Amino acid sequence: MSKENLINKLIKYQLKFWESDEVINIKLGSRQEVLVAFYQDNKISITDKLISWNPLSGIMRLSLKKAVVFQSVSIFLLWLLLLIIFSILKFGVEYFEFVTMVLVGSWGFAILWSTYYLIKLESFKITLMKWLDE
Repeated sequence: MSKENLINKLIKYQLKFWESDEVINIKLGSRQEVLVAFYQDNKISITDKLISWNPLSGIMRLSLKKAVVFQSVSIFLLWLLLLIIFSILKFGVEYFEFVTMVLVGSWGFAILWSTYYLIKLESFKITLMKWLDE
């Protein structure tokens, strides 16, 4: 399928998009975008981006995979930092339990949002591949 045919499908289904050179940028909503790049040798690349100010990557523009890694590492480092601070200030075990509950809750939040974005992205990629194979 050519770039023009994909644009016609996007218009038909009223999806928000814009194009620049050989790339079509499709907005999925919920601060997520899909980039479809058409190359000279009839190859097509489908990538994703999370726009800034979303629940996973915060103010940064990252791919979904990088955002999940960033979120997991940052939650763990925050937990470690709070644990060190509470140890230095000699708080009791109940504070350690509280910090650990916050860690588990934050990871649960990150897993829920990651799953939401991943399902949305993969289902749209499947639709795009069907359109491109037509």
